[in-house]
Amino acid sequence: MLLIAIISVIVTFIVIFFIKRMFNNFKIEKIVVPFKLNVNSDKIIILSKNGCPWCEKLEPFIDNSKNEYIKIIVNDDDTFKFDEKFTTLEHEERESIIRGSRDLLENTGYYYPTIIHKNEYIIGFPEEKTLNKLFNE
Repeated sequence: MLLIAIISVIVTFIVIFFIKRMFNNFKIEKIVVPFKLNVNSDKIIILSKNGCPWCEKLEPFIDNSKNEYIKIIVNDDDTFKFDEKFTTLEHEERESIIRGSRDLLENTGYYYPTIIHKNEYIIGFPEEKTLNKLFNE
C-alpha cells in the first residue's frame, strides 16, 4: 500500500514537471530576425490560434491598444481568418501581410502568439513592458 502511494506521488511530480516545462517554453520571449521579413505595413500584426491560452492572455492588450493592429487567426488547415480591419487595407498591403506571415511561419515554425511590427517579430507571449510599449506608444 505504501509502495503504491510513493509511486503515485513520483508519477504526479513527473507529470507536473513536464507540464510546467512545456508551458515555460511558450512564455519565453524571443525577438529574432534570422531572415529578412518584408511586410509593407505600419500596423501591428498578430498571428493567433483559436484555443491558444497565451493568445487569449494577449486579448486585453489588443483590445486596449492605442496603435492600429490587424489580427489574423491561423486555422488548423494553415489558412488565415482575417479581422474586419484587414479588408479595409489596400490590396498591396494585404498581399504583403499574407506573404510575410506565410514566410514567417514557414521559416520559424507555427508558434502563437506571433507579433509582427516594423519587420521584426516576437514569437511567444512577450513581457508586459514589451506589450505596453508595442500597443501604447
